[in-house]
Amino acid sequence: MAKIDDIAELLVEELSDFKLQLEKMQHLSNELKMTHLLPDMTEMSSILNSFVKNQDIVHREQCKKVTELTKSLSKSNHYPRWLLVLLSSVLLFTFCLVSYSIYEIKVSSDANLNNYVKGQKEAMHHFNKFFEENPEAKDKYLKWNTNRD
Repeated sequence: MAKIDDIAELLVEELSDFKLQLEKMQHLSNELKMTHLLPDMTEMSSILNSFVKNQDIVHREQCKKVTELTKSLSKSNHYPRWLLVLLSSVLLFTFCLVSYSIYEIKVSSDANLNNYVKGQKEAMHHFNKFFEENPEAKDKYLKWNTNRD
């Protein structure tokens, strides 16, 4: 029996220690619930700021490379300068040639009209002179012309 009493006494002591430990844990739990923790974000903020700076540098470099690439690609689509000069010279020469040809056609048509009028006057003068020198031919012509109508 003494052993059972010893075991019971040990069990009671253990239970009372357990109860004390449980009360301490509850007290600490309540203290933890009441305590407001303010996290220290300075280290995290400095890490994020350095990352953002690195990303900004990388972004700027990429933008520079893209603009350089765009410039080089836009220049690659251009025709060589000598070809542009040659083409514009040929176009200018063609325009001048066509303009001169049109001018010459107009001048020659005016000259042809003047020559035609001059030739017509000379022919009429020649016929009138012929009819003055040969009045019988004039009479035959007038007779023929009236019969024709």
